[in-house]
Amino acid sequence: MNFSLAHPLSVLGAGRGICLCLASMVALRVAAGPGPANVTPPPMPGAELFTNGPMLRLRITLTDADLASLRRDGRQDVPARVQAGTSTWPRVALHLKGSTGSFRGVEDKPALTLSFNQFDSGQRFHGLRKLHLNNSVEDPSYFHEFAGAALFRAAGVPAPRVTHALVELNGRRLGLYVLKEGFAAEFLALHFQRTDGNLYDTGPGHDVDERLARDLGSGPDDRRDLQALAAAAKESDLTQRWQALGKTLDVDRFLSFMAMEVIAGHRDGYCLARNNFRLYHDPATDRMVFLPHGMDQLFGRSNATLSPVMAGLVARAVRETPAGQRQYRTRLATLVTNALDVAALHRQADAFLARARPALERREFAELQTAVTATKARIAQRRLWLDRALCEPEPSRLPFEQGVAHLTTWQAVDPPAGGAMEQGTAPDGRNALHIRAGPMTSASWRTKVLLAPGRYRFAAAVLARGVVALKFGNNRGAGLRVVNGTAPPRYEFVGDQPWTKLEREFELGDEQEVELICELRAAAGDAWFELESLRLRRVP
Repeated sequence: MNFSLAHPLSVLGAGRGICLCLASMVALRVAAGPGPANVTPPPMPGAELFTNGPMLRLRITLTDADLASLRRDGRQDVPARVQAGTSTWPRVALHLKGSTGSFRGVEDKPALTLSFNQFDSGQRFHGLRKLHLNNSVEDPSYFHEFAGAALFRAAGVPAPRVTHALVELNGRRLGLYVLKEGFAAEFLALHFQRTDGNLYDTGPGHDVDERLARDLGSGPDDRRDLQALAAAAKESDLTQRWQALGKTLDVDRFLSFMAMEVIAGHRDGYCLARNNFRLYHDPATDRMVFLPHGMDQLFGRSNATLSPVMAGLVARAVRETPAGQRQYRTRLATLVTNALDVAALHRQADAFLARARPALERREFAELQTAVTATKARIAQRRLWLDRALCEPEPSRLPFEQGVAHLTTWQAVDPPAGGAMEQGTAPDGRNALHIRAGPMTSASWRTKVLLAPGRYRFAAAVLARGVVALKFGNNRGAGLRVVNGTAPPRYEFVGDQPWTKLEREFELGDEQEVELICELRAAAGDAWFELESLRLRRVP
């Protein structure tokens, strides 16, 4: 049975400047062709797990020797006994999982991977070979992974199914977990015609031109598929690069993958961080498909830019081409309209809370409800910001005269309570942007500019009087900052400082929108940024 779904957005137009206020809603439907009469398709493996039924309860038992082994090296597989209801799986391979932020030892609340077929090739858990139990220590709502997977699937990008479970280890209650299906043959069969292609994970390397780990695949492990994609991404001629990418990459799905990582704020994914992804070489099309993973940190900033720096080689390669940039922008607007369904995500969050209420203690549920409510608010705020941003005209490249651009359009952001922001004159009469701090100020003047690849220097003359830096945070006092550039912020302007030229140099590998910031983070004092001196210069 072929469970592959055609990409729902492949037939949409590629016009530029789509404004969501005017965009017509396009229904995302997959038409099912007629099949043989009286034939019942086989059930999807694990279908009964990913419903709104009672929450699954897993009881895991390890021997003392295997517990000791996990204390020494949690990444090594040990045999475990797993029980759910009246069913028992006697020998399941178990190891601890997680990155630097989420990894916990076996005596804490560890994240776990369960491989049911490793010691017994025919053993399955509701038809599935592998499950992940995520401890969600970086997501107190336990909802980000569920929401992210739903959004990617709505965009036509294969993503694992997600639910929740209560877990017990050797009689010790570990509590609530996010349960996610593994990237195994069953997952591939739901989304692709063939399951015998190479499936890659990050390993020693984190990009297609580095050493990725092959998890699945029946062909020779010669990495020719990765090498072909890396070569296409590194083609210097942009027209030839776009053609080469079309032969090695499922470009249509990748545009949706890239756009959804930006929409959902997946700051720890492939495009923005070269992390948390899987890559499948689909033998049916001879093209590579990127798959999302590790989505426990979504929707962090509602105003996260639509044109971020792309860390992933393939993401940069696509965005650097004129066709890729144009189609990325169009796809992003379409997905906001048709896939980012805030009401549906809120209903799913409420359904999760309803399932969790009878399974958790009162205090646990109250904390979960607070966290889920906050996540729902961030999702709604993100949609509102995206709607506004997409209704703005697409930026044009900033004009330079003899390598210099004057910056004249500035917007006040986060005006301080008890302070002030104004565009007027400094004490000596110079025209300037002014910030007067309140008791706890993180205020800024900002402008966004579209820049071609290259090296730039952002400069301004700054005057400070009586600036008392905040006692917390890495950035303190008055200074300049570049968002999407490579210039680290430095805040040496505290106390009283005469007019002093401050510069921030940064480099861009592709055309992108950059935000330039004049900022004051202080508990008291004033800062002025001279308007005439606010310039951006190309650096040879």
